[in-house]
Amino acid sequence: MYNFALNIDNPLMKTKIGFRFVRPCLIAGLILFSVIDNQLSAQIFKPKQQSTPKQTETVSKPQRSETATTNSYSRWSNDWRITLGGGTSLFFGDIKQYTFYPVFKNKSEWRFGASLLIEKQLSPVFSLRGQALLNHLVGTRRSWDRNFIAENIEFNLNTAIDINNLLGRDRKDRFFTTSLIFGVGLANFNSTLYALGSGNVLATNGFGNGSGLGGRTLEGILMAGASFDFRLDDNWSLRLESANRIMNSDYLDLYSSHFKYDVYNYTSVGISYTFNSAKKRVSKVPEGEPVNIPEVIQNEPVSPEESLNQVVDVLKVDETNKAAEPEKQVVETTPEVIVVPVKNEVAVLDTEYRVQIRARYEGKVSIADLSRKYNIPENEISESNHNRYYIYTVGSFATYEQAAQKRNEIRSVNKVYDAFIVAFKDGIRLDKLPK
Repeated sequence: MYNFALNIDNPLMKTKIGFRFVRPCLIAGLILFSVIDNQLSAQIFKPKQQSTPKQTETVSKPQRSETATTNSYSRWSNDWRITLGGGTSLFFGDIKQYTFYPVFKNKSEWRFGASLLIEKQLSPVFSLRGQALLNHLVGTRRSWDRNFIAENIEFNLNTAIDINNLLGRDRKDRFFTTSLIFGVGLANFNSTLYALGSGNVLATNGFGNGSGLGGRTLEGILMAGASFDFRLDDNWSLRLESANRIMNSDYLDLYSSHFKYDVYNYTSVGISYTFNSAKKRVSKVPEGEPVNIPEVIQNEPVSPEESLNQVVDVLKVDETNKAAEPEKQVVETTPEVIVVPVKNEVAVLDTEYRVQIRARYEGKVSIADLSRKYNIPENEISESNHNRYYIYTVGSFATYEQAAQKRNEIRSVNKVYDAFIVAFKDGIRLDKLPK
C-alpha cells in the first residue's frame, strides 16, 4: 500500500496545509448553494396550486389508490452518460515559482488537457465514473534556474456524490447540479528537467524506462474535487469540473525537496450526453380498441337546437311534400328520439379517465418524439394544458378499471414505469380523482 504520510516541518508544507482550511469553507458553500437550489427548483418546477406528488386519492374501493397529481418532476433513472471535456492543468510541487497560481511568462505553467468521461448512475445520489485524461504539466522556478515539462496519460475510477439529491428530493431535471468527486487512478508520465537559462536537459524520467504505457513512469494517484452540471435539455448538459490529484511520488518534476508528494489540478469544461434508459427498443405494441370521442362532446354539451337541426339534415325531408307536415313531424318526434340519448351520452362522458405518460412545465413536447420514445401511436396521444404544465395522456375511459388496464399495459409493454391515471371533467384536468 502507498504511504501518504506528510512532512509538515517545512514552510512550503505549512503553506499548503494552511490552504486546506479554505477547502472546508468551499464545500460548506457548495452545500448551502445546493440547499438554495432545491428550494428554487421546487418553486420553478412546481406551481403553487399543485398538490404534492405523494398525495393519493381513493377511487371506489378503500384499498385502491392512484396518484392523480401532475408529474411535475422527473425522478432519477439509471442512465449512462458520456462527457467530452477540455481545460487547463496546473502543477503544485517543488519546481514552481508561486505556491497557488501559475507563471504566465517565460515558460508558462498553463497547459491544455483533454478528457473522456463515461458515467453510470447507480442511485439518485451516487454514480460510478471512469475517466481518461491526456495533459501536459509544467513547472518553473527562476531562483533555482529550473524548469520541467511532463507529458501525462491518466486513467482513474471515481464516484460522484450528488449534493442536490442528497439534501433534497431526487430529480434529474434540475437546471443546476453540484457533485463531489472522490477516486483513485494511475498516472503514466514522461518528464524532462531543464536548466531555465540555457535550456540544457538535466534529467529525464520515463521514456522507455518505466512500467507504464510506452515505458512511461507509472504512479498511483488519489483525486478529489467538484463537478457542476447545467442542464440544457433531457439529453444534453454543460459540465464544469475541477479536481486535484495527489501522486505517490515526488519525482514528477525530477526534484525531491520539501513536499513528499507532487500534486496537479485539472479543470475542464465539457459537453455531456445522457443515454436515456427509457429509449430502449421495445416490441411493437398491438393496437387496442380505438376510442373516437368527438371533441365537441368532451368540451361542451350539444344544445337541443343543434340536435334538431342535425335530425332535419339526416331525414332529408322531401321538398315535394307540404312544408307544414314535415315540420310538424320533426317537432313532435325529435325531442323523444334524439335529444334524450345525446343528454345521456354527455352525462356518461362528463368525467373520463386517461393515462398520463409525460408532463413538462411551460414547454411542449413533440407528440412524434413521444410516439417514437414510448412506441405508442401518435393518434393515441393527447396534449392538454393544466396549471402551466403541458401534459400528455393516452386513451379516454368511462371507468377507472378500464383506465387501470391501459395503465398496466403502458407500464409493462411500453416501459413507461411512472404512468398513472388522471381524471378529466368537461375536458379539464382534475387535481384529484373523483371519489
